[in-house]
Amino acid sequence: MSDWYYAANNEQKGPINEAELKAQIAAGKLPGETLVWKDGMDNWTAANALPAFSFRAAPAPAKNQPVDSGATMPSVTHVPSSSTSPVDMSALMGKPESLEVDPEDADKHKIFGIIAYLWILCLVPIFAAKESPFAKYHANQGLVLFLLEIVISISLYIVDLIVLTIMPSLWFIVSILNLAHLGPLVLLIIGIINAAQGKCVPLPIIGGIKLLK
Repeated sequence: MSDWYYAANNEQKGPINEAELKAQIAAGKLPGETLVWKDGMDNWTAANALPAFSFRAAPAPAKNQPVDSGATMPSVTHVPSSSTSPVDMSALMGKPESLEVDPEDADKHKIFGIIAYLWILCLVPIFAAKESPFAKYHANQGLVLFLLEIVISISLYIVDLIVLTIMPSLWFIVSILNLAHLGPLVLLIIGIINAAQGKCVPLPIIGGIKLLK
């Protein structure tokens, strides 16, 4: 049986065998929402979303109460359970978190962590190193950074077009607005430095956005 890893206090814990991890969750030492992962899984997943760690509490016994034979018992509407969880928007805009790095994983996939910040090349580690937590961490930030640059470029193009068409004399405003491209460039440099040093540290501003699970 494969060993499991779990996240606690913003740190990766494990390996731990399935029976011990199940016992900790059943005893309430770990919440059911604890993220877990083992070899062969594509993504970290909440424990209570997996059959191996799903527990259903026994219903509490009803209290003995006198029943009025003339009273009408209220009807009970059965609400079918749903396996679909509600969308948690906080999962997308979450709290920036560092990742406890496995030195072996970082050394083996460091090049993918660096490539992740080179715009469209962020797709390389997403597909070529999807089993590496280190590569996936940086691929997520690289993807967010790439999408941010696209949004900035499109927005500035529209603004430039409007300003230069309607008020050409305000061309200097266009030049000032184009400095917005420096923001993603600075974040790109920071991300590459962190990856080259084998660190998984959230980038400023966008570090809490998680597109890859």
